[in-house]
Amino acid sequence: MKQILLLGLAIFTAFCFNACNKNSVSTNATILGKWNIINDSTFDGVGVGNHPVEYTGLQGDYFDFTTNGILYTKEGSVLDTLSYRLTSNTTIIISSFGLIGNGVAETSQITNLTDHSLTITAPVELTPGGEFGRKVNLSR
Repeated sequence: MKQILLLGLAIFTAFCFNACNKNSVSTNATILGKWNIINDSTFDGVGVGNHPVEYTGLQGDYFDFTTNGILYTKEGSVLDTLSYRLTSNTTIIISSFGLIGNGVAETSQITNLTDHSLTITAPVELTPGGEFGRKVNLSR
């Protein structure tokens, strides 16, 4: 009887340690920190002047996700402070990122999330004013 109890305890302990394994990092833990900008694709202008804009990251450009829901960005000489909220492992809401309707930023998709790469894509919307959306590729 003691052997069965010890075997059950050993199996339970193995499951507990496996669940806490460092390889099972949550999305929140992985997205945190400073990321270098590879490129940032968006649209600029209104109506017939609406056109795609591709920004290629320079050395020193970054997206820095903090634990308190603040995102610091630097693209060229432009610094910005935004708020963000993860709504799931694959979705994020970033203030002033992509199209904003009624004061609310759309939910963006998180893809290609690894320890060294991250892509955030805001939906592309076709409006009477033009096409709007955004896609940022990051690395570290």
